[in-house]
Amino acid sequence: MKQRNEFKKIMAAKVRSVLSQQKSFFQNKYAFEIPDSKEFDGTVCNKIRQTERLTIFFQIVRNGLNQSDSVEVNTFGFRRFNWMDWLISVSCIITVIRCGILSKNTNDSVAIYLGDPLFRVKDGHVLLLWISVAILVMYLFREWLLTLEAKGKFKVLSTWKVCRNGFNPVDLQMNELNTKRFRFTIYLVSLTIYWIMLIIPLFCTLLSLSLVLANPLIYQNPELAFFALLWAPTFGFSLAITFSAIMGFGWYIMCSLYFHLYRLRDLIDCADLLLNNSKHGLFIEKDIQLFCSKVIKHLNTFEVTSYKLRYVLLCYFFVISSGSDFDLFLGTIIRVYNSLFCNLLATGALSILLSVGILGLIFGSFITQLGILTIKLHQLSCRNKLSMQSVSKVLEIMDRAAGPYNGLKIGDFVTLEKRFFILFIAENISILMLFTVNIGPLLH
Repeated sequence: MKQRNEFKKIMAAKVRSVLSQQKSFFQNKYAFEIPDSKEFDGTVCNKIRQTERLTIFFQIVRNGLNQSDSVEVNTFGFRRFNWMDWLISVSCIITVIRCGILSKNTNDSVAIYLGDPLFRVKDGHVLLLWISVAILVMYLFREWLLTLEAKGKFKVLSTWKVCRNGFNPVDLQMNELNTKRFRFTIYLVSLTIYWIMLIIPLFCTLLSLSLVLANPLIYQNPELAFFALLWAPTFGFSLAITFSAIMGFGWYIMCSLYFHLYRLRDLIDCADLLLNNSKHGLFIEKDIQLFCSKVIKHLNTFEVTSYKLRYVLLCYFFVISSGSDFDLFLGTIIRVYNSLFCNLLATGALSILLSVGILGLIFGSFITQLGILTIKLHQLSCRNKLSMQSVSKVLEIMDRAAGPYNGLKIGDFVTLEKRFFILFIAENISILMLFTVNIGPLLH
């Protein structure tokens, strides 16, 4: 019996040794290693500053993360001495007018001098009209953002600007674990948006050239080819700038909301710590009061952020996503014009829809996290005898958590929840079906 037990122990030790060797082998071969904290801090800070500079270069915002609530200039004063912004505005207006004229034009001479890339293409006027409307909407959206910034409405986007100089848990008011998670999330978001914004000009150049070079009449008419290629950079530039505005400003929104989300998760960790202390008889009522004050302050800050961004988010979730649906419809279902143009159009539309959908999926968890926080507070109040002052603060937080002002607002009537992602997918599918049933037969 003893020999059998010893044999079992030896076999178990050998198995553990083999498993440990295999584990270390796979960890060394396939492990994803995050650099040292200080080194990684520097990498993330550099990426934040690079992305911020890129958004300022594309004139998405004027001040980057240095937003303030003071009105430094009048609403149109931001353009007074900015040649880049004048170039963007003039280019977009020219492109909108040109495509609008070509969509209604029947004169060949006008089409040649305006460099009609869809010259005598079936349903080309419909595509040109849509290009004109799409660039106009994106340009007006960009102008609206710059006007709001000039009025001092975007100070809520600069709450996390301390991260440009490092991720200090004290400055961020988070514990070390949540600080590391937040830092890594910001790095992934910044890296993704940075490369997308660098690729957008190349993508839009290919899109504009595919319109011109795919038309066989371009090769038969040298004059038309000359003017079409002459106008192509203006169209590509306008499209690249307006597309970059959507992605670049989305970076500011996502990083700001991630900051509030990780702070809320940190408050839940604090509640767990208080619960653990109360189990071991280390309960101090003053800690509860300080914790409640911290929660109320965070809820107030997030409510202001949600209120200031509600119409911007409404544009992202409904106006821009509806436009992307139509692009997806033209690029995948109708397959208007040539295959290269359709593939590029569908890729751009799908990237916007995925970004908006993922944003809804992630930040729909605000309501869920508030529910978890309410449960923790209820457990704290049940396990300990609290004074009237502490009870009133706990009840205030529970009322706020159950009230209509919580969560991320989209306009005045919709609150972002986890199920919103499913509703968003269903809505986009239904819009695509409506386009297919009602507009598809007309284009075919």
